[in-house]
Amino acid sequence: MIYGVDIGGTKIELAIFDAQYRQQTAWREATPKQDYQEFLQRIVNMVDEADQKTGMPGSIGIGLPCVFDDRGYALAASIPCINGRPVLSDISEALSRPVSFQNDVKAFVFSEANGGAVEGHRHVLGVVLGTGVGGGLCVGGKIHQSRQNVACEYGHVPLSAKLQNRYNLPLWPCGCGLEGCFNEYISGPGLQRMCGHFGGHYKNAQDLMVGVRAGDTKANEIFNAYIDCLGAFVSQLILMYDPDMIVLGGGLSNIDEIYQRLPDAAAEYLFSGVIPPSVVPPMYGDSSGVRGVAMLGHQAVLEANADE
Repeated sequence: MIYGVDIGGTKIELAIFDAQYRQQTAWREATPKQDYQEFLQRIVNMVDEADQKTGMPGSIGIGLPCVFDDRGYALAASIPCINGRPVLSDISEALSRPVSFQNDVKAFVFSEANGGAVEGHRHVLGVVLGTGVGGGLCVGGKIHQSRQNVACEYGHVPLSAKLQNRYNLPLWPCGCGLEGCFNEYISGPGLQRMCGHFGGHYKNAQDLMVGVRAGDTKANEIFNAYIDCLGAFVSQLILMYDPDMIVLGGGLSNIDEIYQRLPDAAAEYLFSGVIPPSVVPPMYGDSSGVRGVAMLGHQAVLEANADE
C-alpha cells in the first residue's frame, strides 16, 4: 500500500492509497509543536497504525512545512520544535524504512497538476493559505526545484509600505525570524490578527464570513482589507511567475468570496495589459497535499527498484 503523511503546523494527516492513488482511509492528529521527541513519536505511531490496518509496511511520502540549511537542519515557522534539527534523517531512522520527503505545499500543487484541478496546464502555481502561506510551481507536471529549495517560499515576501500605511498595520514578527512577512497577514492566523487589529471580535474565519454575508459593517471592513492585501500579494506572484492558472489550498481556500474577488483585487496592482490568470479551488480539497506526497513517495520506490 501507499502512505502519504502531510505534516502541517496544526495537524498531521496520514492517508492510505491504492496503486491508482485512490484514498482508502485517512485520519488526523494534532501536530506536537514544542516537543521534538513527541513530534517524532507521533509520526511513528501513525505509521505503525497504518501498517496494522494494511497488514504490511507501505511506501511513505512525507510533506514537511519547512526548508533546510546546508547542513540539512530544518527551518520551520509553524513547528518550532523541528528548527535546527536533522528531521529528515531522524524520521527515516525512526521509521526504519526508506522515506521520500517534499515540502508540503509543493506536494499540494504536484497533486493538483497531476489528476487535479490544474492538470493539462503547463505552468501552474499553488498558493496555500493555511496555518502559513506557501506554495509551489509545477512545470509540465513536475515540481520546480531550485538551488536551495526556497523557490516559492513567498509567504516570507515582506508586506509593502503601501499596505502598511493604508491600514496602519504593525510589522508583526514571523516564525521565520523576520518581521512584516505576508505570512503574518494573509494566512489563517493572519486573518485572525487582522480581525483583532480592526477591532473585530470574530472567533475564526467562518465566523467572520457569516458577518460578511450578513452585511455586517465591521466584518466587511476587515475582509475588504484582507482581500486587498491578498490581491497585492498575488499580483507579485503573477509578475514573478506568470502562471497559466493558480490553485488555492489551505483552510481559507474554502471561502467562495476569495475566488469571486481575488482576480479584480490582483488586477489593481498590475500594469495595463497584464491579465490575472484563473484562480481555482483544489479538486482534492485539504487532502491534496497528502495525496501529492503519497504519489511522490511511491514514485521514489518505483524508481529505486528500477535502478536495482
